[in-house]
Amino acid sequence: MKNKQIKSFLLLILASLLLFVMAACDSDDSDERSKFLGRYEVEEQSLETYTPRDDYEVNILKDTGSQSLVIISNFYNYDVDVYARIDGYDIYVENELHGIFEFNGSGSLSGSVITIDYNVEAVADDVEYFDRLRAEMVRKD
Repeated sequence: MKNKQIKSFLLLILASLLLFVMAACDSDDSDERSKFLGRYEVEEQSLETYTPRDDYEVNILKDTGSQSLVIISNFYNYDVDVYARIDGYDIYVENELHGIFEFNGSGSLSGSVITIDYNVEAVADDVEYFDRLRAEMVRKD
């Protein structure tokens, strides 16, 4: 009888350990970036002039070299990849330089919509340009 109880106890421990290992391996469910991934249709307007810009698409992918970064392709409809940090439902673009433009801003995800307020500034000495924008990104897939 005692031998049977020990076997049952060991079996229970083994099953628990197996479940723990399987849960730890399922990184997609626990990766908070997953809820941001996909293709988005972007409507954007200047918060300086309140002028709408042409609609465009972006694609958001995981940065495989990081636990908290995603890559937003075609940001600002400028055909650049911008890195953004994810923290819960918040997204941050932190001083990214591409060509003569520097991008920075933040936003959040609500349902299938990401809203980001961000700045674009020319950093070349001979060019003066600054704009504040609001991009509303609606998931397509």
